[in-house]
Amino acid sequence: MEETEQLATTYQVGGGILMLVCLIGLIALCMDSAVDPGQPLPAWVSTIQVDPALDKGYMGCSDGLNIINPNTVHRHRRGQWETDGARWGAPLSKGKHLFEIYWPSQMRGTMATVGVGSETAPLFVKPKDSLVGCNKQSWGLDIARRRLIHNGQLQGGMPKNGFVPDKFFMYVDCDSATVGFGSEISYWGAPLRISREAFPIYAMIGTMCEGSQVVMIYRGSESRYQGQPQVHTVVVPSMAPGGVVHVAVVNPEQTVTEYKQ
Repeated sequence: MEETEQLATTYQVGGGILMLVCLIGLIALCMDSAVDPGQPLPAWVSTIQVDPALDKGYMGCSDGLNIINPNTVHRHRRGQWETDGARWGAPLSKGKHLFEIYWPSQMRGTMATVGVGSETAPLFVKPKDSLVGCNKQSWGLDIARRRLIHNGQLQGGMPKNGFVPDKFFMYVDCDSATVGFGSEISYWGAPLRISREAFPIYAMIGTMCEGSQVVMIYRGSESRYQGQPQVHTVVVPSMAPGGVVHVAVVNPEQTVTEYKQ
């Protein structure tokens, strides 16, 4: 009887130690994910200025989407069996450009893509697919599944740790023919390489989630000289009832947000 009690005590102690080790390992993993700094931010981002010729907003979409305002599209098509797309109004053929995207996680569904495509890249696909990147004419990141896609083939995954937040950034570098992504606290890199034959290219999104609302804001392009910062104001529909959000972009490091009812 005494031996049985000693054995039970030994198992309890051993089990407690094992649980403690597992807990410490889990905490370490979570800390690694939280503090991952990503890659260094491209230096050109600190020089961006708004170019009115490129600040056109959405100017093309499939019939399953409505353009609410220049920066916002809404999917009114019922069901999730097709994927609808929208294209930025200004073509990009040279220089470096920064776009900001607001895409709430509850409005992504199982496929939600953002990236670039040529003028001939389709804006609709049925059955549903990762629209931006499902063909030879486009390159995209599926933010719902964290997959980089081109020509329907997996090109890698990002971000390395965590998920894509509601607000993130796309870096389009026409000079090096690359597309990158990042959040407010981390740059994930620019692994997508665009074919030179595809230029000029357009920023694009693809959504199959009924009722989804996707905001894209042109933040600016690389400037060859440092001038006065420009204030660029856009109106973003608020998730709260009865309100809109006025976002005044002063420079890449400072965004002033004012809530209006």
